[in-house]
Formats: sequence, structure tokens, C-alpha cells
Amino acid sequence: MYKLNGIMRQGTIDSSLTSARYATLEEARAGARELLRDDRVLRAMIVWNEIPPRFVEWVER
Repeated sequence: MYKLNGIMRQGTIDSSLTSARYATLEEARAGARELLRDDRVLRAMIVWNEIPPRFVEWVER
């Protein structure tokens, strides 16, 4: 399972996309592209949903 963390210009992100769990990396990438439609989001980090979260990749504009 994967999840997203959004890096924003200012403030915090409150999006259902960051709280969702994605079964495949392709689904997580699609969610990251949707998250990047918000102008305040600079980039998105895909992490493996475990404790502690393990970095997978950055998705940028």
C-alpha cells in the first residue's frame, strides 16, 4: 500500500488524496498528479504505508 504526502507553498494540505491508500504505484502516481492540480502544492512524495513510512519517489510538476 502507498500513500501521498504533499509539499505546499504555505499552510497545510487537507485533501482526501493524502489520506487515501493506494494499492499500486500507478494509482499513487495518478493521485499525485491530481494533487498537483492545486497551485499551492509544489510536489508530492509517494511513501510506502508502513511504520516508519518508507520513501518511494517524488512527483513534481
